[in-house]
Amino acid sequence: MKKIFILFTLLLAVAFLSNNAFAQKKQRIGLAEGADSVQVKGKISGKQYALYEIWVEKGDVWEVKLNSTNNFIGYTVKGANGDRYDFLEAAPASGYYTIRVELNSAGAKSKKIADFTLDIKFEMEKNAPVSE
Repeated sequence: MKKIFILFTLLLAVAFLSNNAFAQKKQRIGLAEGADSVQVKGKISGKQYALYEIWVEKGDVWEVKLNSTNNFIGYTVKGANGDRYDFLEAAPASGYYTIRVELNSAGAKSKKIADFTLDIKFEMEKNAPVSE
């Protein structure tokens, strides 16, 4: 009975560790006051991925550009409404949008570190100067 308990405990520990081995933490990003863009730098390798959350208001027009010397890297955007976007348009809902950066299967097999930069830019309306 003791051997079965030890074996069960070991199997449970291995399952727990393997499930968390690729768990990634979301990093919340935002714009500095008065800014219309933000730049994020990161690196991934293998089956790792990077997750970023940014608040977007309904109707905001914004774009994401991914720059990397690694040709196997890409990103997807999941909207606050749960929809996925391959390209960005006016936001259909307010909330946090998640940007996931990852390597395709060929890039993941290479295990090489992929440095990247995300440039996120919002189109802001030009405000008329405030008269005194």
